[in-house]
Amino acid sequence: MSEEKSNSMNKYQLKKLIKKLEGIRGRNTELVSLYIPAGYDMSKISDFVTSEASEAESIKSKHTRKNVQGALEKIARKVSEEHETPENGVVLFAGNVSDTEGRPDIQIWEVHPPQTIESRRYRCDKEFVLEPLKQMIVDDRVYGLIVLDKNEAAIGYLQGSSIKTEYKMSSEVPGKTRAGGQSAQRFARIRKQMLKTFMKDINDNAKTAFLEKAREGKLLGILVGGPGWTKDKFVDEYMHQELKDELIDVKSLNYSGEEALEELVEKAEESLQDASAVKEKNLVESFFENLKEENGKSEYGLKQVIKAMDMGAVDTVLISEDFNHYRATYICGNGHEKEVFEEEAKIGENVKCDECGEQMDLEQMTDIVDIMDEKAEQMGSSLELISTDHEQGRRLYNMGGIAAILRYRIR
Repeated sequence: MSEEKSNSMNKYQLKKLIKKLEGIRGRNTELVSLYIPAGYDMSKISDFVTSEASEAESIKSKHTRKNVQGALEKIARKVSEEHETPENGVVLFAGNVSDTEGRPDIQIWEVHPPQTIESRRYRCDKEFVLEPLKQMIVDDRVYGLIVLDKNEAAIGYLQGSSIKTEYKMSSEVPGKTRAGGQSAQRFARIRKQMLKTFMKDINDNAKTAFLEKAREGKLLGILVGGPGWTKDKFVDEYMHQELKDELIDVKSLNYSGEEALEELVEKAEESLQDASAVKEKNLVESFFENLKEENGKSEYGLKQVIKAMDMGAVDTVLISEDFNHYRATYICGNGHEKEVFEEEAKIGENVKCDECGEQMDLEQMTDIVDIMDEKAEQMGSSLELISTDHEQGRRLYNMGGIAAILRYRIR
């Protein structure tokens, strides 16, 4: 059995843990989640857990009953160790992670979140309750995106590295060829009125999407784009003034529907230099450009990047958010130590001492991001976590998930 504890988790660590816990599924309702707010009376929590353990006696399935009781027993032990709740409260997850029925492996995770837990929450289910923690890792500031022409429009957000579509719209505005029997003037009036209605609908949806965020200070700006003159007419004549005050750029595009949202972000890179999506893409592209030019200013792979970091040659280290490696320190009965870098799934698998051949036990494991962050601070380097929500981030991950842009070539 293993136990994991995290004090004052940062958002990266929390995101990584959430991803791990999302992958755990119970055979029945045997995974226990307990959220304890800051300042909560721990003796009351202890009484509550004892009560739940007693009620678990009535569970009909022997295996489920045993697993729930095992999870609650571990939680009870943790609660008894806490005389008072941490500053932001604490979250406890416990449950059976074994793949073999009848041979339980009950694990527990203690999370000290980066934000305050507002209310007590308990659930025993087939999956852990993670939504309150997920909300803590979301930067809710966004850029507003509007793309349009006379036939279609899309409204969305750029949040961090991700583009999310909020509205997709299509108009009934006919082409310039009028239907038989209609006069040119009457047809022109109909087209004009239908376009006006469509523009108003776009503005109404934009207000719904962005106004509240603008008033709460969560809107970083608005980008508008599209082919032809329609986008300019929308901005000049139909865009709500509060939204117009947030306008940072208008771009000519090749498209106007949902697929144009990404084109708008790419075309407006100069206006979005502080947006993490653009920043990440530019860094990864710079790495690949150096690699293509063979100028010696790009390194990739964990060992090579660590070597370059230790030499002080790294300007920026790039690590995929999905990079799942740790530094594991082992020790044998004779006191010999061994340090290896490996994926979490491989840690603790039959490690033998190089000096005496004895089996070695895991002494400590440290996330590679924490190690590289410390090295970067010592060497005056930058460290950037790269999302896999965009193509460049996926390219980096497919190359191993860790790379560096160097100040000078080292080989």
